[in-house]
Amino acid sequence: MNILKIPFIFIVLLSSILLFSCSKDVYFSGISQNSFDEIKENYQKINYSKDDVIKIIGPPLIKENSDNLWIYRTVKKRGIAAFKQTVYNRTLKLKFEDNILRSVEEINLD
Repeated sequence: MNILKIPFIFIVLLSSILLFSCSKDVYFSGISQNSFDEIKENYQKINYSKDDVIKIIGPPLIKENSDNLWIYRTVKKRGIAAFKQTVYNRTLKLKFEDNILRSVEEINLD
């Protein structure tokens, strides 16, 4: 075996490991953006009950004001595991009256 091939193989192996470790991944937490958009666009036309909202986007992170204010959170981050950059960070407030969704408010925390 040629002595020059060993360092070349080592360099190629090391380069490929570095390349794969630097690839960017996308991380989501919280509720689905598509589900939230569906609720936000249609809540004035369709009287969503609390059960309907739970079926579409799931249970809330926090319930306040006698169970009439529901708070959700959605976060999207991009980067490698050690160095993540926040793309968006939102808090969503859903207000109910008589078990019907009456208000949807989106707060950007960026």
